[in-house]
Amino acid sequence: MFFYLLTAMARSSTARNLLPLVMEGRAQTAASAALEFLEGDEPGVRTGAAAMEQATLAADLMLAQDRAEEAEDLYRIALKAATAAPRGQVRVISCRNTGFISLYQRRYGTALTSFQRMAEDDAATMAQQIEALAGMALTHHAVGRRDLAGQALDDACERIEACERKDGVAETAMLSLLIRMVRIELAVQYAVRTNAALGDHIFWQSDAAYASGRCPEAETLADIQACLVAAGGRTLLVQRLHYLASLVRACLGDARAVASSHEHLSWLRGMHLSAPERQCRLESALMAIVTRNADLARSLLEPLCTKNAEGPQRWNFEVSYCRAKLCEMTGQNEECLRHYQRYALESLTCLRMETHRQPAGKPSQGRAGSSGDEVELALPAKYRRAYRYLLAHMERADLSVREIAEHIGVTERALQSAFRSHLGMTPVEVLRRNRVERIHDDLLNGQTCGQTVIETAARWGISNRSTLVSSYRKHFRETPADTLARRDPVTLSA
Repeated sequence: MFFYLLTAMARSSTARNLLPLVMEGRAQTAASAALEFLEGDEPGVRTGAAAMEQATLAADLMLAQDRAEEAEDLYRIALKAATAAPRGQVRVISCRNTGFISLYQRRYGTALTSFQRMAEDDAATMAQQIEALAGMALTHHAVGRRDLAGQALDDACERIEACERKDGVAETAMLSLLIRMVRIELAVQYAVRTNAALGDHIFWQSDAAYASGRCPEAETLADIQACLVAAGGRTLLVQRLHYLASLVRACLGDARAVASSHEHLSWLRGMHLSAPERQCRLESALMAIVTRNADLARSLLEPLCTKNAEGPQRWNFEVSYCRAKLCEMTGQNEECLRHYQRYALESLTCLRMETHRQPAGKPSQGRAGSSGDEVELALPAKYRRAYRYLLAHMERADLSVREIAEHIGVTERALQSAFRSHLGMTPVEVLRRNRVERIHDDLLNGQTCGQTVIETAARWGISNRSTLVSSYRKHFRETPADTLARRDPVTLSA
């Protein structure tokens, strides 16, 4: 998707020299330059903040080109480099890597949890926090939760404004532009998918809360024009904004506007940006359907319908929807019904699987511990067994690192080293974080909350009040009593 190009705007000065290449759309050239830096002969070139930033940028650009395996290798290099970066960066980069890979793979539950933790981590830089909040917005959008996507972007703007008051506008100019681009991207995508002609696109139309808050197309066009001025002639942004404007004009009934999508597709292919090309094809096909241009819709969809189509194949229900609408337009009623049934089934399955772990409240409310969560995915296979054992027994107050290590047949030292290297946390810190997250969830849930705070905490292996309060405050920036007060003020007074 296009987001993997925009993240170049959040890179620090150690990788900022590559930003002009990315803004020209030369993703391959920028990635190659980053790789040359990482392969340099200077001692320590693959460690520290500079290597971390270069590897992260190169990995993001690989995802934009659908080179996922190479991206994962580069994310591992970034994680290793973070061991020589400021304290806490291993933990932050581990969350970032998992979040970005999961978003690319359309594993939205895992992506959201990773981005939430990254956004609230005290060790995360301002740029990393903004990246995480943008990632949260995109993740919420992917499962049709417009209100939460907007909240994440609003939070990002508030943090940028606070930083501007402290350090000045120059320090955050690119971050502000990044958030503006993401906000426009989402506004246009919502406009496309909730067009009146696509009233049976149930995945989006089912969001009743969204219908009343829909941004008028004229207002979106005005935002695009303002952003074009702020883009300062940067080719990548200008190309994208002109394309998004054509989609909005098509939403308003201009049939000629969507035909220009082929020019944008040609440009993306020339830049070898496969992921944005897929996104462009799907959005343009939806608008071709809106404007009743069956031939254009068919030409746009054809490369997406082959078994060998590149990119992640998880949750491709919108392709099925477009194929159903195309069959409807051409009178193929039985084929239309078959595609629509597939679309409806997979879209509902996506919602059930990907939203059950997505909380509706503060970012720090992410629940960990589901099968295949972001911590497990970040660990080597052998140590995933240790993590699963930790989760299965974390309600026991006597659970020890030695017991976990013995369970998988390694030394305590090896277990500690693996967790630090891949998560930036010790097993005890991972255990404590999972415990307080479960306690937090129980305190917000009246049905699972105990009679007292300490009773609730004891269910998850914490019986000491001072340990509970200090750990809880560290993770949630409030006390257990504050959480109870937000759920039910009467409970606190009792």
